[in-house]
Amino acid sequence: DMSIRDELTGVYNRRFLMERITEESVRCLRSGSVFCLCMLDIDFFKKVNDTYGHAAGDRVLKSLARLLKQRLRDTDIVGRYGGEEFAVIMNDTDASSAAKVIDEIRNVFSRLIHLSHEEEFSVNFSCGLADLAHFSDVASLSEAADKALYQAKQRGRNKVVVNVGD
Repeated sequence: DMSIRDELTGVYNRRFLMERITEESVRCLRSGSVFCLCMLDIDFFKKVNDTYGHAAGDRVLKSLARLLKQRLRDTDIVGRYGGEEFAVIMNDTDASSAAKVIDEIRNVFSRLIHLSHEEEFSVNFSCGLADLAHFSDVASLSEAADKALYQAKQRGRNKVVVNVGD
């Protein structure tokens, strides 16, 4: 289990996540079902570390991982993509449905109060997502979710953006 889990957050690591994205893609193309890839990035995370310390930053990462695990289905796959970025594979879910769920989680996360040396602060995340119905392979799906995440950041952060292609 240690080889597939992120040590800090306990969610899946990037390597395992990439394998699962490929497996889910093959499964969905074979069965005619769909899945959604969601890329989440904590907004201004460097500022959290610089202002409140790395221990506080680690607690923020753990709290987002815990919230994702609590609010998503057991069949959804949550992983830490790297740094302050997480990815979620939502099986049998289109982009529109996934966006509603992730936006609700985003809203809850933005209202959480974090503590550091008796100082309170809150944190937001941005999310970009795309589904296999609009992108036919893993590479284009990942690229589309990344582009949507970039758009969420460009539009002011603390947003969920769906990429449905051209």
